[in-house]
Amino acid sequence: MRKFKKGDKVKVRLDNPSPYRGRTGVVQQELPQDSQGYWYMVEFQSAWSRAVNRFAEKDLEPAT
Repeated sequence: MRKFKKGDKVKVRLDNPSPYRGRTGVVQQELPQDSQGYWYMVEFQSAWSRAVNRFAEKDLEPAT
């Protein structure tokens, strides 16, 4: 069962090696499950840019 759905605010875990670690974004798309689990496309916005990146569910936590 998926932990997040489209539109949910999520935070990239601090122990993730991604340059987005610690940042909050919004789930834009739920990707198909594979052997590693569930995957999501997460959008990050700032005043000067917008980025979308793929993350495994284990690398995300609910944003507070």
